[in-house]
Amino acid sequence: SSLFRGGTAQGVTKLALAVAVKGPWEPDRLLHHLQAAGVPASTEIHVACDAAHEPASPQGSMIIHAIARKSLFELWAIAIRGSDSPWIAILHADALPAPGWFEAVDEAIGRSQGCDGFWGPVEPGVQPYDLRMVAYLTEYVQFHRPAHPRLLEVPGSNLILPRVVLGSMPEFSKTRLVGQGLTPARVEDAVVLYTRQIRFSAYCRRRYRHARAYAATRVPRPPLPVAIAMTLALPAVRTVRAFRHAWRHRHLRMPVLRWLSHVAIAETWWSAGELVGYWTRRQGALPDID
Repeated sequence: SSLFRGGTAQGVTKLALAVAVKGPWEPDRLLHHLQAAGVPASTEIHVACDAAHEPASPQGSMIIHAIARKSLFELWAIAIRGSDSPWIAILHADALPAPGWFEAVDEAIGRSQGCDGFWGPVEPGVQPYDLRMVAYLTEYVQFHRPAHPRLLEVPGSNLILPRVVLGSMPEFSKTRLVGQGLTPARVEDAVVLYTRQIRFSAYCRRRYRHARAYAATRVPRPPLPVAIAMTLALPAVRTVRAFRHAWRHRHLRMPVLRWLSHVAIAETWWSAGELVGYWTRRQGALPDID
């Protein structure tokens, strides 16, 4: 592993950014988006990435943790542990803040009292005909503004949490924190834009890996007959859910009609992963989870 420090970050600030990414990434693009989102130059920015994709030189105030053979969730934990700031924003390098993000987050932190933290909307940063809409519709459409008033989920990134809530976990797990009672509040203007590049076959395999790891460690684990019945129904249930969330937003209606069959295929891969996880109780190759 190695670590780069760039720029002249001015010590611990109220908010630090913990960014994780698997595979290739563009430091210039990341810094550009953060600056456009209003993130001050003095803010600590910890980026954890694969050693194979370590930048040749550091840039700005980024602190880069380049480590081989770690899952996305382990990389997030490494980035989180890099800072002692009282608040940590958990971000993905392919879902970066939109303009106005920092101001909205800063205001929310300023008025927080005994709060579990915050989460912000995730919206598409690509055109409707772009294949990346499949991943957005499958994973994040429920977090588009305005979110359904009875939405109980929180996204896996664009979370702004108190440092004391995160502890020193070996891997960041939003699911585990929510299971322990974490209830972050929504900050409507703290938007990130999803732009992650995908190849559809690789994306389906990624869904399978995530689902297998999730099911293998799920507590409480459902009895195997229940798990089998549940995973057989899941593709339809999850696809209908994505469709209903997308249909609430007029500009997402054409994209969801265009890509619905792809969403259904991706959800079938997720269900297959869940079934294997429940059946084998093995997570698979964790460093491959991206």
